[in-house]
Amino acid sequence: MKVTAHEISLTQRHLWRSAREAIPVQRGLVVEVEQDGLAGFGEASAFMTDHYNSGLDRMHADLRRIAPLLIGLGPDDPFAVWRALSAELSDSPFVLAALDTAVHDLRARLLGVPLWRALGLECPRELRSSFSIGLDETDVMVRKLRERPGWSAYKIKLADPGDLTVVKELRCHTNAPFYVDGNCGWELSRLLPVLPGLQELGVQLIEQPFPRSAWRDARILKERSPIPVIADESIASPRDLDACTDAFDGINVKPMKAGGITPSLALLRRARERGLITMLGCMPESAAGVSATAHLGGLADHLDVDAVDLLAVNTGHGLALDGAGRVTLPDRPGSGYLPDPAAHGWRVRPVPAADVRPIRHAVLRPGQPAETCAYPEDAHVGSRHFATLVAGRAVGVASLYHEDPPERHAVPGLLPGRGWRLRGMATLEEVRGTGAGTTLLRTVLTDAALAGADQVWCNARTTAAGFYVKQGFRILGPEFDIPGIGPHVFMHWSAS
Repeated sequence: MKVTAHEISLTQRHLWRSAREAIPVQRGLVVEVEQDGLAGFGEASAFMTDHYNSGLDRMHADLRRIAPLLIGLGPDDPFAVWRALSAELSDSPFVLAALDTAVHDLRARLLGVPLWRALGLECPRELRSSFSIGLDETDVMVRKLRERPGWSAYKIKLADPGDLTVVKELRCHTNAPFYVDGNCGWELSRLLPVLPGLQELGVQLIEQPFPRSAWRDARILKERSPIPVIADESIASPRDLDACTDAFDGINVKPMKAGGITPSLALLRRARERGLITMLGCMPESAAGVSATAHLGGLADHLDVDAVDLLAVNTGHGLALDGAGRVTLPDRPGSGYLPDPAAHGWRVRPVPAADVRPIRHAVLRPGQPAETCAYPEDAHVGSRHFATLVAGRAVGVASLYHEDPPERHAVPGLLPGRGWRLRGMATLEEVRGTGAGTTLLRTVLTDAALAGADQVWCNARTTAAGFYVKQGFRILGPEFDIPGIGPHVFMHWSAS
């Protein structure tokens, strides 16, 4: 089973705000697993990075660390794969979720059936999502609602439950039910007095009003509230279900938060057995992740999968939402997600060799014949080429070849056949200093590790050696000159 990591960068139609944060750009990873010419996909957002250990550097490190385990796994039994991976990724739920979702997706595609059928579920029917309105000035929130009229419900982010101004203004423009979301930012003393007012304004659910640690306040609210209260951040895994059953009326299951499709199935089924309200939700993510989530929709009382409607850019095509929030699953096997290489949500992804040569020429071989930028290794089996993208345009490139270093550069501990060569890395002047080069190299090294590399080596220009050192490379041996190009040093990076 071949695994590839792609970096993504998502922006939304409106700046997303909640009581906790504002998100101008949402970075993340799309994980792709391949077998027999087919691929499955999962997604991990760099969201609430301290809480979920989901910073990009951390997620890349986790993928590199478990790369040897992944090489030996296959998609025949996704539940067994999840058990193996969960033991290694117990504190990295988003990476676990991306891999688990991708493996479930791949298995369904290999079977030629939609994901819901591969999971043994009934076909989800008549699914409708709520529409989320991020925290903003009241007139802006009203405008967001008026841009999406006719949805079955609206989820409203509120900073202070004691101020009902926003809810009152929104109620003037729709008769649909409201869900209000505190994102862990409210106080019990501010919420209790306004519960009757919220109920009169058509609020039918309250979501995660208090921090995860405030279990006592949650239990008090459950006893006193005429409006059902559901957990979000408080329900991170099946281990939290007993505490949430005691303190909440329901749970919002988000596969990325829970650790994938496998634990989400267990959560939804067990919650229903206990008579809890179930909501199926998503993180800030693209169609790669949300499309798989929607296949569990038949197990939920409420669906909150509008993330793709909120996006200004995406990574491909998957579930569709109409003007009233009705969900249509793609008529394709697996999750139905279809990546679009031209979509502007991609930050780093593999590209054909022809796509990297113009930047090689402009940066590494200016003034030389263009054919000097076509390396013999480009056509070798297993060679891979990557681009870092801005609005779909390549601004940096690098190539990776399955090749051990020459004998004169003996890398300590490198086993024969386990070396990979980095070559032709270059970024345009316009993006230097923006992190484009770091993002590109980080992804290339992760994909090298996922392909089985023990070491990655390169002949680095001396002017670029400092950049590689910052990314974990080491210099081995003296400086040397490449005729027509200039002084270089041999450098290597260890995957372990």
